[in-house]
Amino acid sequence: MAEIFISYARSTEGEAHRIAEALRALGYGVWRDDEIPAHRSFGEMIEEHLAVAAVVLVLWSAEAAKSEWVRSEASRARAMGKLVQLTLDKTPLPIPFDQIQCARLVDWDGDCEASGWRKVTDSIADLVGADRTSTKPPLADTAATPAEPLLAVLAFDNLSGDAEMAYFSDGVSEEILQTVARDAALKVIGRGSSFQFRGRDKAAAHVAAALKVTHVLDGSVRRSGNKVRIAANLIECERQTTIWSDRFDRELSDVFALQDEIAAAVAAALKVAFAPAMQAESVDPAAYTLFLKALEIRNRGLLSPATRAAVIELLEEATGLAPKFARAWGSLATMKAARFRFDDTGRPNAVERVEVVVAAETALRLDPGLGGAHQALGQLATPAMFAEREALHLKALAVAPNDPTVLTNASLFFTEVGRVHEALGYARRAYDLDPINPWSANWYVNMLDYAGRFGEARAGYEKLCALWPDNELIARDAFLSASAHGDWTRFDQLVTSVRERKLDAARRVITACAALRDPGPDIRQRALSRARDDLAGTGELPLFTLTYLYRLGLSDEVFDLVDQAHFAFMFDSDRRSPTAGGSNGLIFSVVFNSAMMRDRRFPRLCDKLGLCDYWVMTERWPDCAEAAAPHYDFTAEARRLADA
Repeated sequence: MAEIFISYARSTEGEAHRIAEALRALGYGVWRDDEIPAHRSFGEMIEEHLAVAAVVLVLWSAEAAKSEWVRSEASRARAMGKLVQLTLDKTPLPIPFDQIQCARLVDWDGDCEASGWRKVTDSIADLVGADRTSTKPPLADTAATPAEPLLAVLAFDNLSGDAEMAYFSDGVSEEILQTVARDAALKVIGRGSSFQFRGRDKAAAHVAAALKVTHVLDGSVRRSGNKVRIAANLIECERQTTIWSDRFDRELSDVFALQDEIAAAVAAALKVAFAPAMQAESVDPAAYTLFLKALEIRNRGLLSPATRAAVIELLEEATGLAPKFARAWGSLATMKAARFRFDDTGRPNAVERVEVVVAAETALRLDPGLGGAHQALGQLATPAMFAEREALHLKALAVAPNDPTVLTNASLFFTEVGRVHEALGYARRAYDLDPINPWSANWYVNMLDYAGRFGEARAGYEKLCALWPDNELIARDAFLSASAHGDWTRFDQLVTSVRERKLDAARRVITACAALRDPGPDIRQRALSRARDDLAGTGELPLFTLTYLYRLGLSDEVFDLVDQAHFAFMFDSDRRSPTAGGSNGLIFSVVFNSAMMRDRRFPRLCDKLGLCDYWVMTERWPDCAEAAAPHYDFTAEARRLADA
């Protein structure tokens, strides 16, 4: 049984999940009511776990204060002398719990040194009888040995005698990684980081130093026709010893069962639980080959509409040959959702939408643990359907809490609703699980800027630019950050580097960023004229344009544009966003938009995006509400606009 029982209201499920994961990272066993098996009585299971837990951690919120379940669990814990409580919002605690110490974790971003979190962990340590608190600075070069196993699954060597079969060995390795990572009891580094180690770089000591992992799973793949031989070995990094190894000769049609067998053996060697997938039946070898080819194209980097179409075609062939191939359906749902949101195919939106629903629902019926399928369904919602989208992200996080892609997508969503510190927590978890993947690392540093942690963000960008000097996305975001901070020395250094490396995407933002150095009347007028022309042509403007104009000093003009624009792309599923895939969460970034957020007219923009209705309905307010308090009452103004 778990040492810690978490009691919470359903509206704070995301925070409960994050707190549970933070406690597990400290080595504690944690239980929440989402772990009740389908065949067990709800009340019966709660009774059992309440009785044996050393700590009952109550997460108070507005809904929790009204919940009979939470109050009952808190009362029992108080009577048994094992109550630890924290508050997630400013709601007064109910009697008699207002007479007991309560840690404050409003907008907690996962910082292990936060005073509220230290109060919680100190109390837990007193009750359990051991201090397991630890910290890990973001983007640090050194870190303490994790309290639980952290595994890197490397790209298995291709021994098929054909260099073109590398896609097959990489694909099998990724499938093993996904199978091992499926259970929340074991944390596994993402492929974006672990697959960078090949050849001589695969030495366990080298991987451990770079990724801070405790164990490495490596091996080889040899394919001959429809037969496959996989050799695998699990290495404990500190002592450089092999703690498990085996060789498997199977028909390719049995690959799912083989993946489960390897994952179960790894879990047993690491003494963690493992639950086999629902799908353990055979698969058509041709379908599996098509699926691995699709993965190889997908993993090359940012996809154009043409390459996305090629991936979709391969996945459609795979699912046609193997209708019960869950992960192929899940990947197909994700790719079709991206096509629906970003690509102009000329096909009716209704047709595209149905195809995503069919692929996602098929994937989830075959394997409910495919969190990406929930997020694919979320792509179908119009951007302003915030409550529906949040529910799907929380479902994805519940079934795939250690998937870096699921975590990053959730982080992107929470920036859109202004919960930046919550988004930072998800971004940090994704980074911890995939630390040398440039995409997750770059988004994490972005989020440090969004949250106002400027010193860490600057150090982060310096490190990322050194690690990946030719990465267009990192160079562009480093430019934007330096210009937003007015760090023109750093900006000029980046200009020189980008021009030497001919990074076209980054070069395209140089002029716009440089204009912020000394925005004279001519620069302001040209930028405003372009925005007015765009508005006259389409009736809408990208949010980036509005934040940029505001930073040029055109505050009154910006809100004139806001009043004229219709922002139909937020509400109409047939319209694509003029941001071309950029994040609408930019308006809540402290580094890019802090001045506008302090402007008492800012809620007018939020209301036109549908956000005020969402905030009032859920009572989940953005971080900027508290930051705006010295200037105006953000929540009162948002309520007024929503009522109007």
